[in-house]
Amino acid sequence: MAESDTFVMPSDEEAQAAKASDSGGAGASDGEGGTSSGASLRAPAASSAAVRKSMQGNKGKNTKPELLVRQRLREAGLTGYRIHWNKVPGKPDVAWPGKRVALFVQGCFWHRCPHCKPSMPKSHIEYWVVKFDRNVERDERTLRELEDVGWRVHVIWECQLKKRNIDATMADLLPQLAAELGKELKTPVGEPTGADAGGAKRPAEGRTDAKQAE
Repeated sequence: MAESDTFVMPSDEEAQAAKASDSGGAGASDGEGGTSSGASLRAPAASSAAVRKSMQGNKGKNTKPELLVRQRLREAGLTGYRIHWNKVPGKPDVAWPGKRVALFVQGCFWHRCPHCKPSMPKSHIEYWVVKFDRNVERDERTLRELEDVGWRVHVIWECQLKKRNIDATMADLLPQLAAELGKELKTPVGEPTGADAGGAKRPAEGRTDAKQAE
């Protein structure tokens, strides 16, 4: 679950707050609040009231990346899904329980994206190393548990949904999902809709251009 609606990685100061406390906030699976099993991990104190308020306002569900993905799924005709399905490990952001297909939309900072490789906060290093290791371990465990009971799992990263990347991401993802769900895509990936790619309307079939007729 992506935690930023603006696609902006938290600053070092914001990261220090870590939702101001590991004992509160939404979305333990996102890493902003709550911890995995094991010893208690206390977040560094927020450096200011503004930072505390900002981090507490981060969403754990229905973030902009999640909404973008669901919009593309609907446009492609891949509906019938459940969101934040809590009857399986990890509460997938999008799930088709009948087909055992799950989709996670992960925030790059909290889940340590292997594509954009977000930087480590410069202060409180010991805290962040443990925090991020726990998040990664939990994600890997969730993936194993789902696959062990027959689920097919897809992970989409926040950076893959930026404007310059989203079309390529969906061109790869949507056909895979359609095949697994036994559905046909409404619009073939990569093909234009309406007017053709050049923006000009195609002449009606059988009509001859005036200059060609001369």
